[in-house]
Amino acid sequence: MGANDPWRGVCYYRQTLAPFGDSQQLATLTFGVGMQVSDVWINDKWVGGRRGGYLPISIDLTPFNSKRQKMSILVRLDNEDNPLVPPGKPYRQLDFTYQGGLYRDAYLTLTNAVHITDALVENKPASGGIFVTFPKVAEDESTVEVRTHWRNSGTMAAGVTVRQELKDRDGKVVATAEKSGKLNGGHDAQEVQTLTVTHPHLWSPDSPYLYTLTTRLRQGAEVIDEVTTKVGIRSFKLTRQDGLLVNGKPLRLVGTNRHQEYPWVGNALSREANYRDFYKIKQAGFNMVRLSHYPQDPAVLEACDELGIFVIDCIPGWQFMNSDERFRSAVRQDIRDMIRRDRNHPSVLLWETSLNETYPSTEIANEWHNTAHEEFIGENFFTAGDGHKGAKWDLPYNGWNDQTKDRPQDADPNKPGYIREYGDYEFGGGRSTTRMFRGQGEAALLQAAWNYVWSHNKNRAKYPWTFGDGNWLMFDYNRGYDPRPESSGISDINRIPRFNFYFFQSQLDANAPWSKPMVYAANWWTSRPSPTKVVVFSNCDEVELRVNGKVISRQKPDAGADTPYGDYQNGGNPFDGGNGKHLAHPPFTFNGVTFEAGKLEAVGFIGGKEAARHEVLTPGKPSALRLRVDTSGKDLKAGGSDLVFVYADVVDANGTIIPDSSAPVTYVVSGEGRLVGPKSPLAEAGIATALVKSSLRAGRVLVRVTSQGLKGAELEIRTVDEN
Repeated sequence: MGANDPWRGVCYYRQTLAPFGDSQQLATLTFGVGMQVSDVWINDKWVGGRRGGYLPISIDLTPFNSKRQKMSILVRLDNEDNPLVPPGKPYRQLDFTYQGGLYRDAYLTLTNAVHITDALVENKPASGGIFVTFPKVAEDESTVEVRTHWRNSGTMAAGVTVRQELKDRDGKVVATAEKSGKLNGGHDAQEVQTLTVTHPHLWSPDSPYLYTLTTRLRQGAEVIDEVTTKVGIRSFKLTRQDGLLVNGKPLRLVGTNRHQEYPWVGNALSREANYRDFYKIKQAGFNMVRLSHYPQDPAVLEACDELGIFVIDCIPGWQFMNSDERFRSAVRQDIRDMIRRDRNHPSVLLWETSLNETYPSTEIANEWHNTAHEEFIGENFFTAGDGHKGAKWDLPYNGWNDQTKDRPQDADPNKPGYIREYGDYEFGGGRSTTRMFRGQGEAALLQAAWNYVWSHNKNRAKYPWTFGDGNWLMFDYNRGYDPRPESSGISDINRIPRFNFYFFQSQLDANAPWSKPMVYAANWWTSRPSPTKVVVFSNCDEVELRVNGKVISRQKPDAGADTPYGDYQNGGNPFDGGNGKHLAHPPFTFNGVTFEAGKLEAVGFIGGKEAARHEVLTPGKPSALRLRVDTSGKDLKAGGSDLVFVYADVVDANGTIIPDSSAPVTYVVSGEGRLVGPKSPLAEAGIATALVKSSLRAGRVLVRVTSQGLKGAELEIRTVDEN
């Protein structure tokens, strides 16, 4: 999809800055990331860089800006294979992609000589910047402990007052603290302050309540520095017996994995585009996501804080280890910088401080675990890694036995487990029957859904001490070793849901936050050979199936026995009426349903009353195109970096999508936006997708589509101002 063979080599960025701010101010230029070996020169002088493509690069501009001279900034990036830079795996052997360039936000920070520091710039264990922990978490009273690291970069002694102010969602101040301190020039200090919050709103996936913490440095009445931090008051505990306790209450996690990639633009996603992905993850019913296999944009963590999604934060790594100390040192620095960047986010539950599927020696594994714990103070901090005896991970992942097809966590019998990936590889490896494109039809999509249904039920039944599992995965993605996208996502690379999306969505209780009664008939009801089984996903008590108004059957969820899968390579026995006893809401399988052109209806009932309905109409002849845009909680933002998916549906006269259409559709975009990718994409299963990118100015974007023999369509998108 346009990003599986990205540019690899050396590239340069050049920019000239005029002097800015006050010559006495300190100036730091930060690139959110550069892929993946970076070097920076200012006025032909090398000033720094990074060996790694997923964490920030910070450059001190102060010596240049203070001279009030122009600054010529040159950034050199090299994303060629490099075994000394994690992940280190050669690109053509890699199960994702190394993209290129500067692909996250860049920003300039100006401070006074006396200032609150940046944790990554300071490079001090468990210090630098603002560091928030929660020594006591209870519904009646909680304590918030704030560590503020400040520095006097001047030559004269300076005294300050450090003030903490915590506000609730409505802007009401709920707790404050003040402390005075004094520093000689060239020195730094960390002040520790405790705030008490009575009857706090506790953060959890069902109630992701965020407070705003404002930290100010004052000299007399003058505020000389200020930092704002969003915080969520919560506690975690992991035990073999009780699993995961969030704020003292047990919670079973339903998880997924996500790569940071779009078609055509690779990793260069805007903050809003990242948010939309996690909006979809929440919609799909997940309360946990693993950021596979590297630190992702800070906007991702902010979205998860806001939406209520737990995160596994991962260092860069995939099936590669290098014993060279330069590689090991880079891993340790990635661990430290990831934690320093993300430690205040309430959504981070686990820190994956191992290299994915790499299995280092016990000595090295424990080196990484210990490095991580040096970066945190107090409880609510858990490392995670692929389990092997002797490794001290706080949470050893469940393993994989290729012979028995089991996922034991036998590395430490005193600790719980988490299944970081399931539902794909075990069903045929590179030819997995979960890897089905939408264009392959109903039977293929039902097979993929069955693999997840059967596995999720088994995981819950067989491993009760495992507090959750993460399917592989949410969205399809491109790979270095294969020109085809990996296609086991519950949505494809264009973010279009497959049938299995609705299975996971049905696992949410009807009255849960972000949920409602739902029912989905996983069928296109076409005249092609169609499954005589009609599978319905629903969180209702009963489902009634109707064909052209005639009731076929009214059933409760599948309640048959749990059975062995059968032939893992060839699909087993999908939707056999069982293998759902341990699911929150098993599927409804209707057998022997004879096809009759017209309308298929699934009606969900709760307490005997209709609660939800889904209709599927037999498609007629292709007649027209219909346009829709996916904003998923965020309008398209002006500024030139945001982009949204636009879908052209090939429909019949009744507006029903033609699922076997692969017609070419031509897009024309005008106004304050432009097309990214091919001008005339082919429809897959009746939908042709385009990416539309905003321009610098807010305004009107007009999208027009045409296709031979079909009535065209147009859609207006209004972009919102960048500010």
